[in-house]
Amino acid sequence: MVTVQLLGGACLRSGDAPLGGPPAQRHRIALLTLIVASWPQPLSRDRAMALLWPERDLPNARRLLNLAVHVLRGAVGEEAIASTGDGLLFHPSAVTCDLQELRTAIGANAHERVVQLYTGPLLDGFHLGDSTEFGYWLDQHRNELDHAYIGALLALASDQKQAGQVHARVGTCRRLVAADPHSGAYARMLMHALDDAGDRAGAIQHATDHANRLRADLELEPDPDVLALAEQVRTSVRRPVTPNVSFPGRSSTVAVMPFLNLSADAGNEYFADGVTEDVIAHLSKIHALKVISRASVMPFKQRQYSLKEVGAKIGAATLLDGSVRHAGDRVRIVATLIDAESDRQLWSETYDRQLTDIFAIQTDVAIHIADALEVELSRDEQTRVRREPTKDVYAYRLFLEGRQGFIKFTPESLTRAIALFDRATARDPSFALAFAHVAMAYIELAEGGTVAPAVAYGRAADAAASALRLDPELGAAHCTMGFLKTVHEFDWAGAERDFKRALELNPSGADAYDLYGRLCAGLGRYDDAIALLRRAQELDPLAHRLDIVTAFLRAGDYDEAIVRGEEAVELDPNDDRAHATLGWAYFLSDRKSEGLAALERAVVLSRGNTLWLGQLGEAYGMAGDFDRARAALRQLEEHARTAYVAPYHFAYVYAGLGEVEQAMDWLERAVAERAGPTYGIKGSFLFTSLHGQPRFQALLGRMNLA
Repeated sequence: MVTVQLLGGACLRSGDAPLGGPPAQRHRIALLTLIVASWPQPLSRDRAMALLWPERDLPNARRLLNLAVHVLRGAVGEEAIASTGDGLLFHPSAVTCDLQELRTAIGANAHERVVQLYTGPLLDGFHLGDSTEFGYWLDQHRNELDHAYIGALLALASDQKQAGQVHARVGTCRRLVAADPHSGAYARMLMHALDDAGDRAGAIQHATDHANRLRADLELEPDPDVLALAEQVRTSVRRPVTPNVSFPGRSSTVAVMPFLNLSADAGNEYFADGVTEDVIAHLSKIHALKVISRASVMPFKQRQYSLKEVGAKIGAATLLDGSVRHAGDRVRIVATLIDAESDRQLWSETYDRQLTDIFAIQTDVAIHIADALEVELSRDEQTRVRREPTKDVYAYRLFLEGRQGFIKFTPESLTRAIALFDRATARDPSFALAFAHVAMAYIELAEGGTVAPAVAYGRAADAAASALRLDPELGAAHCTMGFLKTVHEFDWAGAERDFKRALELNPSGADAYDLYGRLCAGLGRYDDAIALLRRAQELDPLAHRLDIVTAFLRAGDYDEAIVRGEEAVELDPNDDRAHATLGWAYFLSDRKSEGLAALERAVVLSRGNTLWLGQLGEAYGMAGDFDRARAALRQLEEHARTAYVAPYHFAYVYAGLGEVEQAMDWLERAVAERAGPTYGIKGSFLFTSLHGQPRFQALLGRMNLA
């Protein structure tokens, strides 16, 4: 099917190939625009001649009109432009046209759809030098569509304000400001939205930006109403932002420093790290404690900062410092609880035991920390803290070794981790935590597109079910099952129940908050998503940085996404996902060259990861660089000859090329196979061009997302 783009410029495409030559001649593009704009009424031939060839005599004008109609029908199809008496009638069922879709959405008061479809002024940059009449007509219709777009933004912002969707409202108000950067009214709307979202500094900064723009562009003094609002925001008492998600209490914040390995064998490093993580896991089961996650404490393993400095960097009031010496069947653990601010020792203990006592030691440490912080454990919490993951110490060591690979989240490390987890469960078939990790590792491999979903999700489902059957009170098992229901079963309500249960059992579970936030983002509940993802980052300050960037991108808050994306890249310049996510933040903010450079960097860093290659190909296509987009597509095809490539990754490139039917073919296949993060397509900024397609809407219906 031919695609006609008339907004933000003019382009005709057949599949992904632009149609040049006679159909793209300026008078013919203008005629097609007139015909589409007249729909559902026919365009009078006399009206067309008067607008397009006002200086021609009637026979010549009619000859040029007939030739133009003939050429256009040859390009878009005979059925697309029908003759009705002396009129020309557009048939939208025969061709896809953004202008027709936009006018339909305007007529239906579908505000969100109008905002989505309006990609720029009608025939932006287009003019007919020999027809002043067409220029007047074009200016009038541009103004009408601009007015409808602004009206849709205002209505959408009002709806979002009433619904408490603070971050989505920020994105909408930013679009208003982009549409009219000199408007004081829109500047104040954005400032109110930023303030309500908790970004007081951003609100005040926008007043400065607005004043600078007025001076630079119009040589005007700052808007006094904008300055007054900035002063009001600056001096007002901060209003608490109440998200739609409730969180447990935060009476005490604890970080467990990586236990130092004092063993003669440096190979026991994984054992010391495992003790660290398991003490964190025990403490996380206590509702009254806020426990900083493993990923945020591991960077301080070398003790390059004082404990007070570490506490300040990760927001911890109390730190557990310790060491492990493991030799043969003996283990010696020293643990000391420190007040980060005063450096005062709150509790200390040395354990010199048999290795088989390792679980009792971890339990004892957790209980003593709770006592030292005057936290009273409920009966259920005491039961969960005292529960041993396995009776087999060798199986536990295999599990710890596997977990070292699991947390690296590369295809190779996850595959090795699965092998070690499988050995652990073979020794102890009741090892529920190991089964939960097997399931999560397979889900990660399937979602990343490196293992065929039919294989990975089958293993994941079996392992997750085993984990829950063996230990229904295991928070990690419920978290894994929630994620599986999200990515594989599209059981949104069931997934939400599992995530909530996981957080009841493990209130400091940063992973559960993060995955629950991803579920809410996939459902379009951006404020819930951002609140959950912020909580995940509170619990794991140096990790879980990128899902919240994606959520801001989905919500349309590109400025916040850029700030957080740049922070993530600065934290880890070798993180391929950080570069890719920041790349899209740049790209969608119309900083396309920077966006492409960041995506190219992600491809280099990922060493063959087809996920970023597909997204880079999409970005090339969206930027109009079809040759490079095609080259990326050929690379995917070549890779697919020797390894699995998710259909999702092909869908990216075809969407960027504007090949709607091929993109939908691959996307439907991806959903059918559950290949890639298909659960997030509803509001995905990577498939914006497909959102209005009937096939896309039907696909959402099959996913229970309509």
